[in-house]
Amino acid sequence: MPAETLQGTLERITYQNEQNGFLIGRLIPGKADLPVTIRGVLGNVKPGETLKLWGAWEEHPQYGQQFKVESHQVMQPSTLEGMERYLAGTLTGIGPQLAKRIVATFGERTFDILDEQPELLLEVKKFPKTALPQVKAEWAAHRGARDAIAYLNSLGISPLFADRIFAAYGTGAVEAVKGNPYRLALEIRGIGFRSADAIAAKLGIARDSPHRVDAGLLHVMDEILGEGHTGYPQGLLAGRAAELLELPPGTVEAGVARLVSDGLLRPLPAGPGCGPEGGEPAPGSRLLFGRLMFRLEEEIAERLQAILAARPLTRLANLPETVAGMERHTGLYLAPEQRAAIEAALEHKVLVITGGPGTGKTTIVRFILGLVAGAIPEVTLAAPTGKAAKRLTEATGRTGVTLHRLLEAGPLGFARDRQRPLEAQLVIVDESSMVDTPLFHALLAALPAYARLVLVGDVDQLPSVGPGRVLSDLIESGRLPVVRLEHIFRQSETSLITRNAHAIRRGRLPKLVRQEGAELLDFYFLPEAEPQRVVDKIRTLVAERIPERFGFDPRADIQVMTPMHRGLTGVQNLNRVLQDTLNPDGAEMTFGELRFRVGDRVLQTRNDYDKDVFNGDTGLVAGWDPAAGILEVRFDDRIVRYERKELDQLALAYAITVHKAQGSEYPAVVLPLTTQHAIMLQRNLLYTALTRGKKLAVIVGTEQAVAMAVHNAKPVVRYTGLKGRLLALSAPEAA
Repeated sequence: MPAETLQGTLERITYQNEQNGFLIGRLIPGKADLPVTIRGVLGNVKPGETLKLWGAWEEHPQYGQQFKVESHQVMQPSTLEGMERYLAGTLTGIGPQLAKRIVATFGERTFDILDEQPELLLEVKKFPKTALPQVKAEWAAHRGARDAIAYLNSLGISPLFADRIFAAYGTGAVEAVKGNPYRLALEIRGIGFRSADAIAAKLGIARDSPHRVDAGLLHVMDEILGEGHTGYPQGLLAGRAAELLELPPGTVEAGVARLVSDGLLRPLPAGPGCGPEGGEPAPGSRLLFGRLMFRLEEEIAERLQAILAARPLTRLANLPETVAGMERHTGLYLAPEQRAAIEAALEHKVLVITGGPGTGKTTIVRFILGLVAGAIPEVTLAAPTGKAAKRLTEATGRTGVTLHRLLEAGPLGFARDRQRPLEAQLVIVDESSMVDTPLFHALLAALPAYARLVLVGDVDQLPSVGPGRVLSDLIESGRLPVVRLEHIFRQSETSLITRNAHAIRRGRLPKLVRQEGAELLDFYFLPEAEPQRVVDKIRTLVAERIPERFGFDPRADIQVMTPMHRGLTGVQNLNRVLQDTLNPDGAEMTFGELRFRVGDRVLQTRNDYDKDVFNGDTGLVAGWDPAAGILEVRFDDRIVRYERKELDQLALAYAITVHKAQGSEYPAVVLPLTTQHAIMLQRNLLYTALTRGKKLAVIVGTEQAVAMAVHNAKPVVRYTGLKGRLLALSAPEAA
């Protein structure tokens, strides 16, 4: 069906999102008196401008008839009244009355006068002579912007990105784009390589242009960061770029040499530990890094060496006797491996403690805190996420903070660094498997050389969401003392979650309990192969069976986790189903494709330092003010307010990916696991999911899928350079 056309004057803007160019406004069509509502992505248009719109009429259930804009063009106003509005809305110092006098003087020639003879404005009654230079400059800039944006629009660049390009390059925007459109992918937020490539094609730039080859290589380097790598083998990089660009490998290899020569790519000989997952590389290969990741890994190794070499401010004498005395005092007697971990934590400057559920990691942390009380004055507990920090606080009785808060993260970075280091003499970081390369670098940069660092985590869980495999590289390098906890303590031995988790970690199939009996267990398996029936069972479990049988609150206590985003059993569909099941009647607001209701569980999807909420934090929608366009979300004991334009930071959290659940524990977890998820079925994913359940874990799926996950011990390859750099460190010595 062809698009309808609507032309008129933009009377006012009701709502505008500067981030994505979406707006809702009132347009007066033609000579009509009554405005109509328009909505769509129109970029940086202003009240008073004449717009030609293509789109379709829609009936909004709450706000009535609206015109949904698919594309648009900014026109010169054709009516005298439109000219008046345009001048008043465009030029500083030209108010409605002066605009009316200007148009009354020159009529339809008004814009021609401004273009060719702006000095004639002095003939207008009461026109201030001092305003002429500013009006001339603003009109010339406006005309330049109008012409530049019209040219950019002709290349297929949307109004939003045309505005951003002009804001970045000013009157040189056209020349900048003509000279090298691929710079847009590097310098303009939201424009990627493929968009820049389409613009370049319209400009007739050759497919083997060095600009295109270099941009393609840098695009692949950006992609590999999103996949968790910090570097990438040169051969694989060139191969991926050649496939993307559809060019011969030799042409791309020339681009690699060019970028290395320019310093945009940094090579690292692929020595021991620089292969996939820290393994051995292919002979003669080398890893290539972007400048940032190359520097971060280099400085991590250097900083660790400095910390290991420095003397601590405080020493604890007669550690074995001190530990034994505390055991007698508390009546809590340690296993040999726990005692070894505690002594190592206080003997060495840096220590890694790794172990699965039920192996006593929290007991060790509590014991360390008791031993150092009064002896080490500044002790800090931290974790990567708010949930993990809260659990650390509850487990130890000492305040735990997020690493972002510890390092005083802000919009410009971390306030704590080498110039303003932490005061702590001992820093204990829990859930260290979640710490990525940039965050670990920031922590080490802020850590005084005299401080001790204890990293506690479970190396068998999924690696960090961000780039790197820090905990694994630290352990596998052999350059830091490591204590691996294996013994499951008696209080955890009765837990099927714990027993099954350790079975999975060792590559054995878990015990799949299919039937509920009189005795409540903490693990169940519900066989189901058909995806829609999996969804139906999950809905019944969350809404009825688990709350009735175990007393859990379906909104607050039960977390559905899934390996995938898409598909019937993916995050997106499960969230829609569970929202309609658990919260069908909450007051609702929409933002593009997003739909939130008061009472919904939501997830913060990126760090917002101004609001002090971070990627992975979960909360409940507490209120919605449609007049002000404000959504209120309760995170623990505080309310955070979001404007409409900020709502893309939030996502529904009835269902989340297993990766997003890292560092958190939930009273009950439900996990769909079918062969539809085959590409994601890995041992560490299943192990991580199962260990998120504190009191109950339920798998809905097939035995085949469980077996596929258990037997797939080879995780997705991550290429890093940190292990190789750590191998250059001297062996650890006691502090």
